[in-house]
Amino acid sequence: MATTASKKALRHGGVTVALTVLILVVVILLNASVTTLAMRYGWYVNMNPTLLYPVTDTCYDYLDEFVIPKAEEDIRIIFCDEEENIRADVTQSYVLNTAEELAAHYPDTVTIEYLNVWENPKIAREYGVTASTSVVVASGNESRVCTLRDFFLFPAGNTESPTAYNGEKRFAVAMKAVVSPDAPVAYMTLNHGESTEDYALMYALTDAGYMINYLDALSFEIPADCGLLVSYNPARDFTAVDGVSGISEIDKLDAYLQNGGKFMYFVSADTFAAGGFANIETYLAGWGVTFAHDKGAEGIEECFALRDTAHSITTDGYTLLGQIPAEGSAAAMMADVDGVLRAANATVIRVPESFAKTNGDYVSGTRTLIPLLRSYAGAEAWAAGRPVDRTAEGYNMATLTTDSVGGGAVLVFSSTEFAIEATLQGGGYGNAAFLLSALTAMGKEEVPVSLKSQPFSDTTIHIMTTAQARNITIALVAVPVLLVAAWGAIVLIRRKFA
Repeated sequence: MATTASKKALRHGGVTVALTVLILVVVILLNASVTTLAMRYGWYVNMNPTLLYPVTDTCYDYLDEFVIPKAEEDIRIIFCDEEENIRADVTQSYVLNTAEELAAHYPDTVTIEYLNVWENPKIAREYGVTASTSVVVASGNESRVCTLRDFFLFPAGNTESPTAYNGEKRFAVAMKAVVSPDAPVAYMTLNHGESTEDYALMYALTDAGYMINYLDALSFEIPADCGLLVSYNPARDFTAVDGVSGISEIDKLDAYLQNGGKFMYFVSADTFAAGGFANIETYLAGWGVTFAHDKGAEGIEECFALRDTAHSITTDGYTLLGQIPAEGSAAAMMADVDGVLRAANATVIRVPESFAKTNGDYVSGTRTLIPLLRSYAGAEAWAAGRPVDRTAEGYNMATLTTDSVGGGAVLVFSSTEFAIEATLQGGGYGNAAFLLSALTAMGKEEVPVSLKSQPFSDTTIHIMTTAQARNITIALVAVPVLLVAAWGAIVLIRRKFA
């Protein structure tokens, strides 16, 4: 019996040893194979606490089509400090990594330079650089200065905690600008009491490829280089020839639109609180746009404000979410838009009866109105603290009207807060992409609408944090141990009952 038991123990012991040796051999072979493949194909994972944001194929496609073929001279990316300082700073290293990828992809066109602006103040002044964290994109005599903040998106009122990286888009826009110095101009009207909360709208228009300028249409004609006329948050009406004014801004606007011009008009629920703008409202009605406001029982003007407590990010229901219509032309025009669409203090846009609804759009003669953004079905129109209107279809919050003969286009937003910093530069909102897509639908070419920011919370496969790598390492270590332990348990059980 002792001999038999000894033989069984020897046999089981031999199996254990053989299994151990086999596992070691497999691990060694697997490690050698993976190491060889990693060296050959560049299979490496960043183990730093920062994230990696490689330049996407979408960005390269945009540059290949709209930038590189137009570059008659090198495109120089100039960092305004010594290289070691740029690399040592985590935030600036994001930007440098993107620049290096672009330079590697376009070795004959894109170069990287380092300029110590403190040692070379004259050169810094020529570029308009005021900080060592700035980045200059230059080609020939054209240059654009990007601040470090331009490469990131921040929540409203917070300049310390970015929510997303916007590097490839910022570089693409700046590179496009320096190889296309004859960019169209977006003129912001300034003689109707217009006021902006911040510069987010102008940044978005710059991203779309416009230069920004201002226009007093009372004193000047609309310039020939005007690619877009913008009236944001006006407090007064456009003038028309009447007993008071001998100058008609309406006539100037009409001539501009009849000649293929583009007009963008932003209002809110507060715009008509002091009364209507008879001239511009009458004119826009011909483009299919009317605004809901009326005098109340006491003769006081009441402007309708949209309220939707079921689809709002505030308890009062006035900061509401919008949706792109599923029918009509809007769905195709807004195909690149993702994320939440936020509007606040929005008024009601109505379509006059002269426009007939056809497949989700509205048509009158040569003009077609397309509802681009609507409230959800449960929204109500409120005025003076009470509900005054409701429709099962929801309300228009942004519309685009085009003219098939003159080529003009009118884009109207019922919320000025649709285009503020909190919504256009907030990483979680799709407002910026919506605005760029709307400009594309108006006829603006080469708009980088498909270039998106990359949220820091992104968990897609091309990004791996230290925590994720640690979890994978634990899993790879634990699985073999568990397999060996399970096999050992089987061996022990078999020995016990053999």
